[in-house]
Amino acid sequence: MPNTDRKSKRTVISIENDYQTQLDFDEAQRSLPFTFPEYQRELILPRIAAGVIDLAIVAAAYLIFLVMTFTEMPEGFAPDKRVLGIYGVCYFALAVIYFFLFMISASQTPGMKHRHLIVVTKEGELLDPKHAGMRGFGYLISILPVLLGFFWMLIDPEHLTWADKVSSTYVKKL
Repeated sequence: MPNTDRKSKRTVISIENDYQTQLDFDEAQRSLPFTFPEYQRELILPRIAAGVIDLAIVAAAYLIFLVMTFTEMPEGFAPDKRVLGIYGVCYFALAVIYFFLFMISASQTPGMKHRHLIVVTKEGELLDPKHAGMRGFGYLISILPVLLGFFWMLIDPEHLTWADKVSSTYVKKL
């Protein structure tokens, strides 16, 4: 005969208010409008235009460097794949530095300024050095896989890039 003095092991689920967390349905009313996916969706084309402007600025600056270095090379020098690879890495580094420095100093790049966009925190404040640093890191990981991190906003339900997600920042219209 089984021992009836033993307590059975079972899980008790309580639905009393002391144990149940409250759902905050008013959170959306307290959130700032630029944090909503609909708002970010409207900024996709202006963000792409700003990015193209910024990459053109970086390319123009880099083109000046290329022309100067190629005119100073000895006659008969033909750059091989290794040299061209170094030039490519330098362009990539210049682009990352460009975005990082403008984020840390102004929370917007010249392309963003032209398109009337600015990067802010969830609270709507300009970037502090921590958020700017994280956004700079986000730019780095967004550029590395052939700009996939930037195109991510086209398929992301919140329409945010990897840089936005890593740094918990948003782009908003001025």
